[in-house]
This record gives sequence, structure tokens and C-alpha cells, in this order.
Amino acid sequence: MLDRDAKPAVTSSSGLPVACEPASQSRLRIALIGTDGLPARYGGFETCVAELAPRLVALGHQVQVFGSSIGRGSRAADRPGLRHRYLPLRANGPASVPYDLLSFLFSLRRCDAVVVMGVSAGVCMPLMRWLAGARRIVVNVDGLEARRSKWRGLPRAFLRLSERLAIRHAHQVISDNQGIADIVASTYGRASTIIPYGNDHVQPIESEQARALVRQRFGLEPGCYLLTVARIEPENQIAEMMEAALASGVERYVVVGNFSTTALGQQLQQRYREEPRIQCIDALFEPQALAALRAGCRLYLHGHSVGGTNPSLIEMLPYHRPILAFDCIFNRHTLADQGGYFASAAALEQCLRTPDLQAWTPQPDDPAFAHYRWTAIARAYSRLCQPEVMA
Repeated sequence: MLDRDAKPAVTSSSGLPVACEPASQSRLRIALIGTDGLPARYGGFETCVAELAPRLVALGHQVQVFGSSIGRGSRAADRPGLRHRYLPLRANGPASVPYDLLSFLFSLRRCDAVVVMGVSAGVCMPLMRWLAGARRIVVNVDGLEARRSKWRGLPRAFLRLSERLAIRHAHQVISDNQGIADIVASTYGRASTIIPYGNDHVQPIESEQARALVRQRFGLEPGCYLLTVARIEPENQIAEMMEAALASGVERYVVVGNFSTTALGQQLQQRYREEPRIQCIDALFEPQALAALRAGCRLYLHGHSVGGTNPSLIEMLPYHRPILAFDCIFNRHTLADQGGYFASAAALEQCLRTPDLQAWTPQPDDPAFAHYRWTAIARAYSRLCQPEVMA
């Protein structure tokens, strides 16, 4: 059993200590469900949970994180106040519905609040709300998955239904971006709390170390390549950005993403395998390697057109590099209108031909970015899990 009064020293996913502080709210047993689990090997939600869980423990809560054991080579170690549980189901795709539901059912015996990352199990939310009784259900709606271009027909209809039921029946709804909150309010008439992702977990790296690493590990010359870190999905416009980069005459464009696990990724690898100016790096989760690539790039391209506050975008801010992002409400809210923007592949090509790197460089110390801090984010999640917070 977990000790409800334990307040141990903990560390974040980056290995940095997280200072404990007096809990000004009730100490709770909180379950975090809906992600692939830890260690992070999939995406932004997993990084969020990796940073959120120890900070909730530091606030005096007990935390249980659910994950998938399928294909997992390593599992996160339990710590005082933090427990991990793995289920033999995939966390993504069609299996995500039973995976989320079972995670919820297994969490009920030892939780006061359940934080659900995503709306995959939204069709089960009325049942979950009924079973929860006095327990709180907090749902982070992510990027409103049904709006992604890869979904059509029945899958999109199912996702829209899941989205609607999750938003309607949760005690509290979290949007990670003002653009997402506006859509939730206009579509479903439900107010949501805006809690973004954080970026103070990204590892700093010395300039000399970054230059040496990008040369030795990736064969790149610092300051002579463009960079994108993203899932290889149509709405992230990877293919369009590759075409524009080549047409503009850039020396090298490096894209880090899950090329080997998506049809689009495999197509792009095949298409550009003989093109030396395009370098595809399969999904990379090594903090030092990512830090070196980010610190060494001349310009960062961000093509995400949906999804709210994309972690890969805010994780670039501490490196003080120029950013050129697709022009949509989500990216403009995320960057506080700083950086540069393009609305089409043709516009991107023109921007790359006549770059204005200084104008495209956001100021990471700007007060507009102060809310991308994990300690404040953990406090916000903690408040929403409190029983006295009304739905």
C-alpha cells in the first residue's frame, strides 16, 4: 500500500530534483491514465505525465501511472508515492478504448481522482462518471483528435462521439491552448481550464558539446541545417515542408519522427533515400541528442496545423533559435505571435529564399512564455483534482 502521508524527494524525467513544498490542498490519490506509460516512448502526453507525476508527489499526493506493456523493453521504477502499473493492451489505435476503460477500472480502488489524457474512452465516460461516485474525473482533451485529416468516415464519427461524451461527462475539462478552449466552448458549450505543456525539462547543452555531437552522431555541420521534430502525420505537413525546403535550395533539412511506423513516413523515406539534402531520423527520445540537434539548427520548421500546444514547438523555445511555423490559431497562441509564419508550401519556399532569422527568433524569457513551467502546471492539475472544485 502507498503511504498517504509520505512526502519524499523526487526527480523529474530529466533527472533533475523536484523540490517538495507544503501542500495547501488536500492530499489525494491520483491516477494518470490514457497514455502509453513510462519511460516515455511515444509522444507529448507521455512527456507530460513523466514531468507531472513526480511534481504531484512533491505536492503531497500519491500517484499511480498506467502504461502499456506491449513491446516495452523497460519499465519505470516505483518510488515512494509513485506507482506504475502496466496492462497487456496497446495504448493507441482501436485498443485504446478498452485500454483506457480497464485502466480506469483498475484505478478505482485506490484513487480519489482520475486524470484522463485524451478522449479515446469518451464513449465509456457516462459509465465511468457513474462508477466514479465521489471520485473526480479530469479530462485533457488533447488536440481534439477527430479534426485530424487521417480520420474519415466511421472512425471520425466515433472520435467525435467520444469527444462529445468525454467533454460532457467529465468533472473538469483541460484544454492545452486557447484555440482548443475556444473550440470546446463554441462546439460543446463547455468552459475548460487552459493548462499548457511545460518546457523547462529540456536539457541545456554547452555549445561545444552540441557542435561535437551533431557532427559525430549525425554527420551535420552546426548552423547549416533546418530541423523539424514531429510525428509523421499528414496534418503536420512533413511532405510539403520537404518539397519547399528542396525547392528553396537549403543545404540540409533534418526531420526527426516516427518514419518506420507510419505509411507516410515510409513513403517519404523511400522517396528521398537518394536525396542528400533530406535527412530522416527515426523517432529519437535521447535528451542529449535532441538538445544537440535543436541547439545546432539554423532554423526550426513547425508544420503542425492542429493539436493545440504542440510539445515539440515549445521545447524549441529555450534554445533561442529562429522558428517558422504554420499559420494557425494554435501556433500563434503557443508562440504569442512571435516567430515567423507560413500559410502554404509556396509561402514557405519564399520565406526560406529570403529568411529573416532575427525577426523569427522568439524571446524565451518573454513573460508570455512564463506559463510553460511544470511546477505551475502540476499545481493547476492538483487544483482540478480537489473535491471542492465544482464541475
